[in-house]
Amino acid sequence: MPNTQSAERPEASAHHRFWSRTRLAIVALLVVAVALCIIFIDQRFDDLTEPLEAMPIVAALALLGAEMGDIKIGSALVLLVIVPAGWRWRRAALTIICGLVAQALSTDLLKWLIGRPRPCDYDNPALSPPPPGFYGPGHDFNSCPSGHAAFSFMLATVAAAYFPRWRWPAYLLATFIACGRLMLDKHYLSDVIIGAALGCLIAYLFLRIWPAQDTG
Repeated sequence: MPNTQSAERPEASAHHRFWSRTRLAIVALLVVAVALCIIFIDQRFDDLTEPLEAMPIVAALALLGAEMGDIKIGSALVLLVIVPAGWRWRRAALTIICGLVAQALSTDLLKWLIGRPRPCDYDNPALSPPPPGFYGPGHDFNSCPSGHAAFSFMLATVAAAYFPRWRWPAYLLATFIACGRLMLDKHYLSDVIIGAALGCLIAYLFLRIWPAQDTG
């Protein structure tokens, strides 16, 4: 038995180091991607998507995604399905409820702290919008991060934990909702990336507290 334990410990330690480095690499890549978007890509991407935004089918799909990503509608539908089910799904409901609260509070706090105007704020020149940038607390700008992206990716991460076979459709649906916010000119690309990362992180933290595989 001691020999078995001593053989398993280095393997477990190597596995832990691998995932720790992987997480750090993902965070580093995410930070770099957001920085590149803010400096070089956001405005260019918004200009490039203007022809798409004018297409009726794209506008209709974007509005559909906005409805699906609405926190009130989405959370009510999810809880309506899983609350009457067994204990495992009630754990999922608890995870989602806590995730919803944490996501809403953190998103609103970041919006207030960052103070970034939305792309659509510049559609009406009569409003005399400020130059693009980050204005911080005290300004009524709420582009960053995207609340719809945070909400949809939080739900997708929880769904992927409980239904691993459906993880890709869940993330594709979340991506569809997030892209709809871009097509509606509500957010920049970096706003959506930050919102998606925030939603995944919040779901991950609560899934560490209530793991999906533990049925009680």
